[in-house]
Amino acid sequence: MKVGIDLGTTYSTVARYDRTNSRPDIINNSFEKELTPSVICFLDNGEILIGEDAKDMQAGGAGIVAASFKRSMGDDRFAVNAGGESYSAEMLSGMLLKKLISDAEAKTGQKIDSAVITVPAYFNDFQRKATIRAGETCGVKVLKIINEPTAAAISYGYNRETNKTVLVYDLGGGTFDVTLVKISKGNIQVIGTDGNHVLGGKDWDAVISKYVCEQFLEEFGVDPRDDEAANNELIVASENYKKVLTKTDSVTVQIRFDGNSGKYTMTREQFNTRTEFLLNATKDVCNKLISDLGMSWNDIDEILLVGGSTRMPQVPAFLESIAGKKVAAHSDTDLAVAKGAAITAELYCSENTGLREVQIKDITAHSLGALSVSPDGKRYVNEIMITRNSKVPASVRKAFKIVEGNLTDRIEVYTLQGESRVPLDCYVLAKVVVTGFSNDGNGTQIDVEYRYDENGVVSVSAYQGGAPLQVNPEPVPEDVEWMNGAPTAAAGVPVAKNVVICVDLSRSMRNSMDDVKSAISDFVTGLADGTTRFGLVGFGDKIGIIRDMTPDHNTITSALGDLKVNTYGRGTDASPLGTALTMLSGRPGTKMILVLTDGIWGKRDFAVSEAITCRNSKTAVVAVGFADADFAFLKQIATVEEGAIYTTLNKLGDTFSTIATAINAGSMGLRESVEVKARLR
Repeated sequence: MKVGIDLGTTYSTVARYDRTNSRPDIINNSFEKELTPSVICFLDNGEILIGEDAKDMQAGGAGIVAASFKRSMGDDRFAVNAGGESYSAEMLSGMLLKKLISDAEAKTGQKIDSAVITVPAYFNDFQRKATIRAGETCGVKVLKIINEPTAAAISYGYNRETNKTVLVYDLGGGTFDVTLVKISKGNIQVIGTDGNHVLGGKDWDAVISKYVCEQFLEEFGVDPRDDEAANNELIVASENYKKVLTKTDSVTVQIRFDGNSGKYTMTREQFNTRTEFLLNATKDVCNKLISDLGMSWNDIDEILLVGGSTRMPQVPAFLESIAGKKVAAHSDTDLAVAKGAAITAELYCSENTGLREVQIKDITAHSLGALSVSPDGKRYVNEIMITRNSKVPASVRKAFKIVEGNLTDRIEVYTLQGESRVPLDCYVLAKVVVTGFSNDGNGTQIDVEYRYDENGVVSVSAYQGGAPLQVNPEPVPEDVEWMNGAPTAAAGVPVAKNVVICVDLSRSMRNSMDDVKSAISDFVTGLADGTTRFGLVGFGDKIGIIRDMTPDHNTITSALGDLKVNTYGRGTDASPLGTALTMLSGRPGTKMILVLTDGIWGKRDFAVSEAITCRNSKTAVVAVGFADADFAFLKQIATVEEGAIYTTLNKLGDTFSTIATAINAGSMGLRESVEVKARLR
């Protein structure tokens, strides 16, 4: 039997697709209830209670209680210590899943062999993989990990013929997701998603607990929250008080602690006022998603409420106030996620069940990137490969160049998940080591592929010449603070570099030539290291090779003295790129053409075609302009990221210095390539 499991923060549910009635049904637990509390209690006698019994113990303040552990999935810092054992969130989830499956099998009399398990849309790779492992420990095959809002949309829309754009507002016990979905003739296409995996109904419960404990503390001078058993009892009670406030205007809370007894009343108005900041937090997430997608609230046809916490009257009222439209009431608020997972499990069945084919197009909530080096070579950056809200599965393959002279036989690749350009603002997901590639020191290239599978789980693979390479995972170092520092040269291996400097000698340069000569001289002197060859080309209406390729930088600096305007004509009808490319042809190492100009070129289309030839031959072109130079044109002939630079004459020296730094750091690669940062061994 295949089932769908809503593995929730506060409550969990199991459902299956009933082929007889052609609908998904909830499988009740051993207490004949649809919802099972996601609570585990470790008693002093070694007994472990799960679900209803554990929640009763929590309410009574007995034993060591584990609750809301879903929030800590994938976090190796979280642990519950009981009976001399340490339990991670993944282990606790596995125990809960085993109980859910056992109860479902007892109820149906059938063996469960596989399941679709739901997760918050905003779960990252750590959390998704931990959920899969937790399911596998129960001896079932995890068919798929599906996002909770997507599952709810499937449950709602799989048998509807209408075309709607639906905002799924999923406020569960411990997590919040908002997802925009297009439903068209029962097919589900997720447009975008965002969320907060540490915001949920438990935070509303905590507001009630805080309010009454503050009253108790003021009256008696002691705080019940300081005692673990009393606090657990109050946590369970606060959830019940919240439910009362969904139906009545006030609730009275009685607390007995440390020989004192207090009775306090909280009105719904007080509750709404004190929890308004939580609703505003969900509003911020909604507005950000809608804005990021270039949409407005007017583009949304319907709001679908999912999760038990949306039963609070303040939620639909709040959404109506910001959306300007009525929030539609739907059944199965608590059960839609599990039912959607059951439908998905049925779709994975190879048998002809009569369930019509439903197309489900989901997305990823997080961007996936590689640790790279900034163009100026001064810092590490997160080079985003797959952007958030991309359809899954998705993959991107990028070239990683190993320059001549570098004899490394292994490359370390770090994978990041997040939106920030700053690496440590993201999750450092994984480190893999790529080996088995050929490298004779004459320069080579491998391709690194980053992939999200349909579960939103990340994988990295590598290829050379189309053949797969060895990719072995290694633990991410505990200390990754070096990612905040400056990159260092790889093992001090000298790398051959070839640079042709093309100088505009048209008449417009007559008042700038002294500054140009000085900047070029400093540039060449700064790069000179015995392995770098330079060439010097002048151009105007014609082209002239002033100095052919030479490792002697003094030869170049001496030749600068001979530069004169109008030597090759008064205008700039000629493109120097083809001549420079010929000078670089066949030379080992990296190749770069640096163009300096201050005016508007005549035969632009020809220059652009030559730039394309340079790019195809893996020759970098950097175009620096000042005065009347056309920046848009510079961007057309530049073949590297940020390789078109507009500057001023007095800052020309600083610009050339920045380019020299980037060349030495090896970060001036082709536009189609990404310099994946590898710590070389």
